[in-house]
Amino acid sequence: MNVPVGIHHRNLNGLFFTSLFLLFTLCTIAQDRNYGLIYSDNIKGGATVFGNTLTHVLNANGTVNTTAMNDNAANGNSTTGNGYVFVQQVDIDGTTGDGAGTKNSTSADLQLPNGTNNIKIARLYWGGRCTKADYNLNTAANRTVKIRKGTSGPYTEYLALQLDTALKDRGLTTEFLMYQAYVDVTAFIQANGAGTYTVGNIALSVGDGGNIGNYGGWSIVIVYENLMESFNSVRVYDGYTQIFNGGNPLSRTITLTGLDVPSGNLTLPDAKLSVVTWEGDANISNDYLKINGNLFSNTINALNNPWNGTISNDGVHVTTKNPNYTNQMGIDIDQFNVGTGFGILPNATSVQLEFGTEQDVYFPSMFAFVIKMKDPTIALNKTVIDANNNNNAEPGEVLTYTLKGYNLGAGIAYGVQLFDTLPNTITYLPGSLKVNFSPGVAAGTLTDGTDIDNGEYVVSGNTKSIQVRLGVGSNGSVGGALASLDSFEVEFKATVNLPAPGQNVLPIINIARLKAQSQSQDAFVDDGIAIINPAGGPLPVTLIAFTANIHTANTVKINWQTSMELNAKNYIIERSVDNKNFNATSTINAAGTSFITHQYSAVDDITTITTAIVYYRLKQTDNDNRISYSKVIAVRIKKAVSTLLVAPNPFYNQLNINIDWSKNELTTIKIINSIGATVLAKNVQMQKGNNFILLSEMATLAKGNYIIVLNDGEKTISAKVIKQ
Repeated sequence: MNVPVGIHHRNLNGLFFTSLFLLFTLCTIAQDRNYGLIYSDNIKGGATVFGNTLTHVLNANGTVNTTAMNDNAANGNSTTGNGYVFVQQVDIDGTTGDGAGTKNSTSADLQLPNGTNNIKIARLYWGGRCTKADYNLNTAANRTVKIRKGTSGPYTEYLALQLDTALKDRGLTTEFLMYQAYVDVTAFIQANGAGTYTVGNIALSVGDGGNIGNYGGWSIVIVYENLMESFNSVRVYDGYTQIFNGGNPLSRTITLTGLDVPSGNLTLPDAKLSVVTWEGDANISNDYLKINGNLFSNTINALNNPWNGTISNDGVHVTTKNPNYTNQMGIDIDQFNVGTGFGILPNATSVQLEFGTEQDVYFPSMFAFVIKMKDPTIALNKTVIDANNNNNAEPGEVLTYTLKGYNLGAGIAYGVQLFDTLPNTITYLPGSLKVNFSPGVAAGTLTDGTDIDNGEYVVSGNTKSIQVRLGVGSNGSVGGALASLDSFEVEFKATVNLPAPGQNVLPIINIARLKAQSQSQDAFVDDGIAIINPAGGPLPVTLIAFTANIHTANTVKINWQTSMELNAKNYIIERSVDNKNFNATSTINAAGTSFITHQYSAVDDITTITTAIVYYRLKQTDNDNRISYSKVIAVRIKKAVSTLLVAPNPFYNQLNINIDWSKNELTTIKIINSIGATVLAKNVQMQKGNNFILLSEMATLAKGNYIIVLNDGEKTISAKVIKQ
């Protein structure tokens, strides 16, 4: 039977995809198969695994021994394994109607996140123990499996693509195989999506299997792409080997290569390892899993007994299966959070897994790593000082601009570039561009021309700009990398131009932009604004503070403070959306002449504003009608786009969000704690109209007060929530 195997790979930059299809004309049978990479990509999405046992222990009267099947519910340990017990097959669909002819069958639920899920790969694994007297696995009919969506209707039957075996009691009447098989079911899962799947009709022996015992089950590993999810590095591996052989303790170290661990430090849930193993017993301890030499354990997977017949997710028994046992009698399907404490370092490309035991026998099968890619947070600050240091820009005076940038995020910022377009009120001073400090760039003056160094002064028509590439690996054509908490400082000088005849004397406003990309190629920008008053331009009052900040979802509050006022008539708040054309929004009477401190404030309604940034300045008028202006302040708008409904509030493990949105776009949900730190960030694809979003990642948050924020770069809406 010809069966295709898909192996997918994408390079770190995510620009190239290759698909290699290997065609097998016959099913491959192997007794030990090295572990290899079967899926590799960096995607918005992740991987999950689900499945169930196909055997259980019965009492003498034929009823299920519920004690044996569930006594590891609390901590994963049990007094019962599958050795020396009466094991029988589970067949939930019965032997009539839709289930006619099935020897065994169980079901489990595939759970996928909200939104559109593009299934990239799906593999169905099954296995168990077969005596030679019961089944000849060289016969095609004994290498098949049946699967259907739901709990009724026809099955689809597949023939194994690969069969891995371990032979015992060779040549004896008791000869038996412990085996694993798999087949690609990507098209089947793509066609059917999330929900309940029933799988079975595989070759399994039953009864008392002696010290090793009979067992059997199935699992499906899924890789999905979902644009509402975080960007993750997803890697899937499989193989087959036996841990413990011939009565001697045995350990096996497996190196999984091809990982793409992000540049930032991980939190515990940022990396998830999914593992399927066969024939682990809940009642036999002294087996173990080490990740990079560190022993693994969680609530129900003990240090000395991780392979204990559990189906779990982060130390919690999975219950969405039928039958819903806690002891699978020889099947482990576990998903572990391993982001911290297991030596998975930033930028690592491999990880070592060590499996060991003193007396148990088990077979590691499939591993899936999902590692969250970390984003940078770039910030640019810009300042200007004049030559005589009086904060007035006089014609012909030299101004010194300093641009300092930071990466405040956990991930590396790549392709870091700095752009500064000069206003027509100043002229660049040749030879003044220099890097004061930057990772990967030698400090010193840069040439003005376009050449091999990291920066230049560029004239293109009427546009004049400074361009500098920064970070490790930067050069004359590309920007480099800034690691977390790295910073740089760039400086240049310019002279103040004479105002044209009839031109209004306005503040000199200069805006620079810092650009970078995350490891997942998302673009990040930040602007730095420097403003200096022209000669004769400062207010005839002494301003000791002038700020503008978001007040409510649809208002900005402007505050200013004076320590002295001379003949002052009023203050007019002026707003601009383009930093060029300003309009009055409110007028506040001044104190006249005063030598004491005065506090002023005004609230501006920004309901109709659609831009991401608004600009404010003070227009101060004297009683003799002399007019002067303050510096300009830029405010990033945080506007509500609609009512945000969250429930339950207070919440325990998850939070439901309901919100109307004005258009189809990608936005971001952030959860911020009481000290202002972002503890959760998640990209979501919003649809025009009503959106329902489930945040299932909230269980790990500590009890306390949080703010939930939705943001697309232009609009923001927030709500307070409480974790109990």
